[in-house]
Amino acid sequence: MGIDRVRWGIVATGNISTQFTHDLGVISTDAVATAVASRSQASADKFAAEFGIPHAYDDYRRMLDSGHVDVIYVGTPHPQHYAIARAALQAGIAVLCEKPVTLTAKQARDLIAVATEHKVLFAEAMWMRTNPVIRALFEDLRSGVIGEPQQVVADFAFHKASLPVRLLDPALGGGSLMDGGIYPMTLAHMALGRPAEVKAVGALNSDGIDLNVAMAWRWDSGAVAALTCGLRSQNPWIASISGPDGSLQLPHRFHHPEYYLRTTASGAERIDVPTHGRGYHYEATAVIEALRAGLLEVPVLPHAATLEILDLLDETRSQIGVSYPGDDDDLSG
Repeated sequence: MGIDRVRWGIVATGNISTQFTHDLGVISTDAVATAVASRSQASADKFAAEFGIPHAYDDYRRMLDSGHVDVIYVGTPHPQHYAIARAALQAGIAVLCEKPVTLTAKQARDLIAVATEHKVLFAEAMWMRTNPVIRALFEDLRSGVIGEPQQVVADFAFHKASLPVRLLDPALGGGSLMDGGIYPMTLAHMALGRPAEVKAVGALNSDGIDLNVAMAWRWDSGAVAALTCGLRSQNPWIASISGPDGSLQLPHRFHHPEYYLRTTASGAERIDVPTHGRGYHYEATAVIEALRAGLLEVPVLPHAATLEILDLLDETRSQIGVSYPGDDDDLSG
């Protein structure tokens, strides 16, 4: 793209969009938020005033038609991702969409096909993949410092007396798996690729929302993973990748850490990696670099990984009995 600053449109004005837009300020020489869309004009106006955004809309379609944006960031609840992203791609506007990028792998495959057809960049906002600490850890892993990885252990569970409504509403894609479980799954997939076997058990409430999930994965190499997520316990949110020569361990909030631990026969060493901001500007920067290079996908946020994780989410939901309204709907033509 022959422009100095990439113009971002923000879809939705909740917490995740707020964090992302704050971080665009970290890379202000490369990015600028020029428009915001919400379901209400009042919400859009308030968000625009907070961040100095010149254009505010009560309908994302008006923003797409405005000519004011090069790429949109979609921070809505999961079930709204598909329609918004599809409309943007058809309009020739690049998309960075929050994880999980769609409710099903079928929807994601359709979006990638639309992006390819219209020659537009499309990416899932799995910010963990772009975190400098995570990237350094995987460089360490690839160097062979712990040998061939054989075990991945990761948990992502939390509990609050009053959980956000979206987490307990099937119509909003609620549950622990889609909101938090995707992080342990992504870490294991990054370490070992797609597993040969997936087993899952879960505890659901009366509305069919998964409150606790445990997953066991196996690879043909003999490697295994033990992954959990939930909405009913205060887990440590830690993770480790282990091999015959040691382990690489991520501390609390492993999906956006400030350091990791390398343990080998030489002892334990803390590896600090400089980070700044809230962590969302790393994915925004990756998108900007891909746009300027004329790419249709972001190298660190590959389509293939997005699809394989969604395939695994589909399989896990099937095994534990979680379904959402519209799961079987035909896709737009």
